[in-house]
Formats: sequence, C-alpha cells, structure tokens
Amino acid sequence: LQESTQPNVDKLHLDSWKKEMPQSHMDEIDGLFRDEEEMAQKEAIFNALNKDYLLQVERKESVRQQQEAAMKDKEEDELAQAEGAARYLNRRGTKGQKRQKAQTTEEALMEAVSNRKISRKINYDAMSAIFDDEGGFSTDLGNAGEVEDAGTEEAEFAMV
Repeated sequence: LQESTQPNVDKLHLDSWKKEMPQSHMDEIDGLFRDEEEMAQKEAIFNALNKDYLLQVERKESVRQQQEAAMKDKEEDELAQAEGAARYLNRRGTKGQKRQKAQTTEEALMEAVSNRKISRKINYDAMSAIFDDEGGFSTDLGNAGEVEDAGTEEAEFAMV
C-alpha cells in the first residue's frame, strides 16, 4: 500500500479510541465491521451466486487478451513487411540517381518513355506535337476543321 501523507499526530488510533468508549457502543461498533472469517464467507456466497457471471467475465477477458495479442502480431507483421518493402526498394534503387518530379505532362511522358528503353519505336516529334507550350494537352483543331470543310464541299459538288 501507499504510504500515508497525513502526519502521525492527526491519525486516529483505533485501539486507544476503543478503550475510551463505553461497552454498549463497542458492541455496536464491532457489529459494523467484519472480521476476516466473515469476509471469506461473504465472498464464497457471492462467488457461488454469481458463478455464471464470473465465468462470463473471465471468458470476455480472455477473448480481449487474445484479440490484443492478435492485433499486436498483425501490427508487427505489417511493420516487418513495410521494412522489407523499404529494404527491397532501397536495394532496387535508382542506381544513385534521385528522380526529379517533371514540371509538365510532356516532360513526365518523355521521362517515362526514356526510362523504359523502347525509344526506337516511338515518334518523339509526334508525341511532342500532342502538347502545347505549357505542357498541357493541345486542343487546337484548326487544321482538322479545314479538312472537314473541304470534304463537305466535295460532297456537295458530287451531288449536283
């Protein structure tokens, strides 16, 4: 038990207090407090009456402990997997080169294509024509509209 913080002078000494009390009061006071034997009897009665409840509490506690152990194991496994993945990626690495984030979509596409070493099959000029000056997709369809107009004029002449 924890040591008392109250000074010894202020403590009540039960033995000396009992000696000063009249016998009639002493009998009442003794009736209020239980001795060790009575407490053991009351505990046995309580345990017998509440046996089912106590078993249920014990089962819940064991299930809770098993779940905590399972969660701890799962967290340890996830941590080990994350460390393994980090080691794998570090070993695999970028061969001492740090990747820089591409500024535009065009730069990102060119970087991805150049890293995969399939460059002889790609028309870089055509790929660059897809993007505008800012690196976004070009939506300029000026030439395509002229071609469509020319096609409709030829169709009109063919009908006449």
